[in-house]
Amino acid sequence: MLRYNLKFILRNLWGKKIYTSIILLSLIVAFVCSNILISFLTYETDTDSFHSKKNQIFQIFSGDPFNGDSHIVYIPSFFSDYLIENYAEIEEVTQLASLKDLNLEVGKNTFRDFTVLLADKSFFSIFDFPIVYGNRSECLAPGNIVISEKKAEILFGKSEVVGQPITVITPDSTLKLMVSAVTRRPSVNSHLNFDAIMHNSTFPDKWRGGPSYALLTDSNLSESLEMKINNDINRPGLIGPGKINYFFGALEESYFRLENKMDFMKTRNPTFLKIGYIACLLVIFIAGFNFINLFLLFWQERKKEVGIKKTLGISKKGLFGFSITEAGFYILVSFIVSLGITILIIPVFNSVFEYNFSMEYLLNTKVVVYLSLFLFVCGVMTVMFSVSKQLRIQPVNLMAKESSRITFNRFLFTVQFIISITLAICSITLVQQMNFLENASLGFNRSIIQLDAPSQDFSEKLHIIKQNIASLPFIDNLTVSGGNPITGNMISRYELDNGKTYTPFLFGGDEDFLKTLDLTLLEGELPSNVRHGKLVNQKLIRQFNLEKPIGKKVPGTEDIIIGVVQDFTCGSFKEEIPPVIISYYDTGKSLLIDYQGNNLKTVLPMIEKEWSKVFSSNYFKYSILEEELRKKYKEDTFFFKLIVTFSIISILLSCFGLFALSWAVTQNRSKEMGIRKVLGATSIDILNLLTITFTRRILIAFIIAIPIGYYLMNQWLMGFANKIELNFWIFAISVLIVIVVSSVTLSLQVAKTMMMNPINEIRKE
Repeated sequence: MLRYNLKFILRNLWGKKIYTSIILLSLIVAFVCSNILISFLTYETDTDSFHSKKNQIFQIFSGDPFNGDSHIVYIPSFFSDYLIENYAEIEEVTQLASLKDLNLEVGKNTFRDFTVLLADKSFFSIFDFPIVYGNRSECLAPGNIVISEKKAEILFGKSEVVGQPITVITPDSTLKLMVSAVTRRPSVNSHLNFDAIMHNSTFPDKWRGGPSYALLTDSNLSESLEMKINNDINRPGLIGPGKINYFFGALEESYFRLENKMDFMKTRNPTFLKIGYIACLLVIFIAGFNFINLFLLFWQERKKEVGIKKTLGISKKGLFGFSITEAGFYILVSFIVSLGITILIIPVFNSVFEYNFSMEYLLNTKVVVYLSLFLFVCGVMTVMFSVSKQLRIQPVNLMAKESSRITFNRFLFTVQFIISITLAICSITLVQQMNFLENASLGFNRSIIQLDAPSQDFSEKLHIIKQNIASLPFIDNLTVSGGNPITGNMISRYELDNGKTYTPFLFGGDEDFLKTLDLTLLEGELPSNVRHGKLVNQKLIRQFNLEKPIGKKVPGTEDIIIGVVQDFTCGSFKEEIPPVIISYYDTGKSLLIDYQGNNLKTVLPMIEKEWSKVFSSNYFKYSILEEELRKKYKEDTFFFKLIVTFSIISILLSCFGLFALSWAVTQNRSKEMGIRKVLGATSIDILNLLTITFTRRILIAFIIAIPIGYYLMNQWLMGFANKIELNFWIFAISVLIVIVVSSVTLSLQVAKTMMMNPINEIRKE
């Protein structure tokens, strides 16, 4: 029986090639998206789940001394000792810090750009990062270094390197360490990312604290312990005993805590992950609706076949068996093809979304279960809809000519286009906002190269480099500075006479600071080595209602205001402009170079040459302000790519369905159209008759989708202090895109019908 059913299915597939191809294409696209999305979302939500003690591990957060409503991840080193000594509920504590600006030397080869951590001995007893070579309990001892398997291959050309020496070179020291263990990247995602790790006593002068994790004796003690610690008046903190509160966060939440901003910590905005789940469900919904609707339409084309079967006495079991075989055939073939396409698309996915997703995760147990469930539900729903309709209709009606009217679920068709139009609105809004972030004025020059002194001891030599670079033909402005408005800015806490505090951003540099950053001086004069005082921004003036501020004291200090600069962005467009104080000093840790209007590929080699003359033994490392700004919007860029991708996919799937429906309608009504044309119907009349139902439903979808899209995008834009306005054109462009795509889809079949010879159609049958 199965063999007979398969032959019949293949015959129908070949006989209706266009229709069946659309069914298969729609399913293949949906399965490819589902394969990648379900695997990706499972990989993300399973982050850090491989640690055996995950339920007992909690990350410690500190209250922000500059903003009491937020948390920071930095925990001073003395606090971990205090916890171990005073709280029996805590078994162990480990702290992490990154070691920057170092080189690793093996033989005569020097390697850079490694993420190296400092940690205490308890790191590998708390966390279960796989150790492939070496002793877990003894590997993180003074004088040792643990490296990742991938980096071992780069350094030594092999992974079994325990006992091999590595020379670690920093700007102020050189140490020879021994490889004590090799760790492997876990198959499950982790929010901690490192290439090598060594004991914190290796560089005691660089160890002051960092992100901290506590292993509790019982996972249920976190809330009571948190309260106990915060009631302890002797608890140490950044601004004195008893003044800072501490908070515990479950390890599995660390990946989704946006406070984790260290360079060795990965984070994901949980909101964007929820959006990913919604996008996955929407794609599955559209694809599932398409398949069910198109499958039922395909069945309606073969009503006589079913009528004959029922007349000849086919049982309910026989109808179920054939429907299951047919639906299963389409689903299985589509899924197998989708797996091959998924393998090809994963590198593209990783490239577009800047991800490191591997094919092996498709074999994860959870992923296999979710995909199997999706296939099962899709198949069951299709069979149930199909068989229930077949059983309700009498054989005579199934074989009658007048029973051939094509019907489809208009509600689900409308919902499908509501989803597509809403995603189109979101995509256009995202494109506009991302363009705004890329091109809008920051209030300062974003075309800046920053060079940092190898260490504080070398900062005085920046003046020598400044003089040398200033003589280069493509450089006009540069300044020695303490940082820039995007990264490395300093925040201070000032107390006012009324007991309140405020936290201004502090900047400073030499006499060329304003000119290099292109800051606008609104009134007053610039500070210098002979003209003492501070510059403040407009926000500080407004915050304290300072009229005629020149000559007045900076609130909370004894410094005098000698100038006011125009407000400029600090951090990113997501943050409100803070009060700013700018000082003059002729020494600093950074050199800011204005390269505006010049090609970086031309400028950088020249700057590197001058760097090498002064810091010949130090690696030339630079950052570009515009790239640092883009990093601030990394999550938004991910969100932007995700929504645009699924907007395109949803429109594509909707058009698959629209094309198949229009094809079915035109095929079914071809004889009617032939008679109408003979009786004098024009092409416009034919067009209206064939498209009126679809057009009406698409217009209803527009009316519903516009307020939904407006609400969703307004909520997202609220996260930005500087943003675009949701104007009429955003919705008009979205509507236009869907109208054009839908019109082209419909016209492919309608045009064919209008060009057919009516006599040929009337003669049929």
